[in-house]
Amino acid sequence: MCKRIRLRFLIFISISSLISCQINTNEDSSESPSSSSNDSTKTEVLLIGTFHFSNFDPSNNIDIIQTNEVDVLTKKNQKELELICNKIAEFGPSKIFVEYPFSRQTELDSIYEHFVPGDFELKERDEGDQLSFRVAKQLKHKRIFGCDYKDSSFPNSSMIKSMETSNQQDLIALDEIKDKQWESEYNAIVNKDQSLLDVLYFLNSEQERKIDRAWYLNFANKAGSVKDTIGTFLASEWSRRNLHIYSKIQKQVTDKDEKIMILLGSSHIAILKDFIDYNPNWKTVELKDLLEKN
Repeated sequence: MCKRIRLRFLIFISISSLISCQINTNEDSSESPSSSSNDSTKTEVLLIGTFHFSNFDPSNNIDIIQTNEVDVLTKKNQKELELICNKIAEFGPSKIFVEYPFSRQTELDSIYEHFVPGDFELKERDEGDQLSFRVAKQLKHKRIFGCDYKDSSFPNSSMIKSMETSNQQDLIALDEIKDKQWESEYNAIVNKDQSLLDVLYFLNSEQERKIDRAWYLNFANKAGSVKDTIGTFLASEWSRRNLHIYSKIQKQVTDKDEKIMILLGSSHIAILKDFIDYNPNWKTVELKDLLEKN
């Protein structure tokens, strides 16, 4: 969580100048940062936090928490994907940002250039093919924008070892219990209807985003002894990675972009939502609101 602090040091020759300046300062402070731009002129940012579609095959799943995943290639989920993509196309983002390394944009350009829409049930289980490429081609976009940043660390195993050394078994056990509860809840949603939409709604709920953000603040940051900083390092590295992602997006959005779309893993979206909330010129749009809009 960041705070902006402005320090203004003004020296005036006369008392009248000082009073005049004070009046102006008070007038300026009556406006909140968000009031600098009307809602109607703000860039609309469609946020979609997702699981990685290819994790349907457990051998592809490198996430710390292992869960069951829906198969996006079923006829039911293909219909849902078609609905999602059509609604996003109606929304009309001028730029689409995806979880692909910014440093490999040329490679992404080549993949997208050779992507041919067709029978998506025969394509790979990948959110690129199945969602972002499908929408971009429908909107005749010339490019999809990679914004991921990989030059960061996530020393989870070392952090757990440090916690064990520091006799934080109770904290570790509590976290494991919470993980099991979350896995159970998530798997229940998957197993109930095998619906892609149900999973996306769950991952993009404010409650789930809060749980995700809280893990870094209340578990990782608390890890280890007082003198041990590995948990704080892990939490700060996650924030740093996402700050870089946000920066890549900010620097590629212009005043001409009235609407954009960001498709990333749900943990990335959880923290990006906080960043964007402090942007006076942007406002977020949720997938559920878009789909339920008449």
